[in-house]
Amino acid sequence: MNKQIVNYKNDEEMQSIIKAKQRNIKIIQIPMYLSLVGILLPFVGGIFDIYGPIIDTVFRVVPVVCIFIGFLLAILCNKKMKDLRVFIGQNIVLGVLEERIQVIDYSPSGYVDESFLKKCSILPTYNRATGSDYIHGIYRNVEFTYSDLELKTESQDYTANENNLKTTITEFSGQFMTMALSKSVNGFVQIMGKSNSGKMRQNRKAVYIDEKNNISSYLKTGDRVFDDRFEVNASGDDLAYSILTPQFISGLKKMGKRTRVQLSGNMGVIACYNEKNSFELIGEIKDNSDIELYRKKFRKELSDILAILDIMIDCCQGMIRNLMYYRKLVKESVTLIFENSPRELKEKQFFNTYVHIGKTKCNTGLGLDMLQ
Repeated sequence: MNKQIVNYKNDEEMQSIIKAKQRNIKIIQIPMYLSLVGILLPFVGGIFDIYGPIIDTVFRVVPVVCIFIGFLLAILCNKKMKDLRVFIGQNIVLGVLEERIQVIDYSPSGYVDESFLKKCSILPTYNRATGSDYIHGIYRNVEFTYSDLELKTESQDYTANENNLKTTITEFSGQFMTMALSKSVNGFVQIMGKSNSGKMRQNRKAVYIDEKNNISSYLKTGDRVFDDRFEVNASGDDLAYSILTPQFISGLKKMGKRTRVQLSGNMGVIACYNEKNSFELIGEIKDNSDIELYRKKFRKELSDILAILDIMIDCCQGMIRNLMYYRKLVKESVTLIFENSPRELKEKQFFNTYVHIGKTKCNTGLGLDMLQ
């Protein structure tokens, strides 16, 4: 992707442009809402017993015209609101982002590629996706993406009377992130928050199976609070325990039980079902001080996002330290135990012997097959 290039406007000029855009949106919204009144005319005629050839024609034509006009105005209003979001994103939000991260790409109205969402096994099933504030950047030398995301399931129920009822269920609403791992994980670990509604658990996609047909296994960490809030699936217990350091467990508990994390290959995925929609303008801009207030709001929202990335980055660094330490420990164990063993045993690099490091029971089979 190309480096983001934007010519920033000063606050006074931005205030004038934003106020004009907000005024145009209001002008469109007034007739759009009034068009709903025309739809109610047939009910008014029925209530007051108003009938007649001309009245009947009016009651049939006016609602159709109002629906058509309201639909066109709604499209125009959405377009104006999107233009306002893009303007604020490029002239206010982008400046805030560049204070803390290296921005590769930023799209105020974009979100993560939907083909990736469809394959992401920690997300629930859905048939309609919307999102905003797609960010592709680098933070603490780690490449990541972010977007606000909303996933819904829409369905229609056709009755015997040829009427249909459209139902919409929100499956996910919150923050969705991906990050590059400095070392490729050979296998996978999924940490799934136990939603109190049960809907996200029931509507979850099939259990993840990687390219080598590794299937998940459930495990407990010994942390009662964490085990009550999260469910851990992994291609191997050793890999899961190397990732679930006390520091990472503490961070996950702060993120909340509606959080889902997956580490696999060279990518980490984080889905936080917190119904947050970051970097949005709420209310009207009246003067320059309002613009600065929104900058403070956006800085706080960015800090919350980066706090999640901090937890994940520290987790990955801890995982690598653990695995490197275990690898060193195993090599020393092999040298010590097999120094007087037959030659064919000396040639073996690893074996399933457990050692105790502090209070942690570790399998010395960790290491070579965990990281690539």
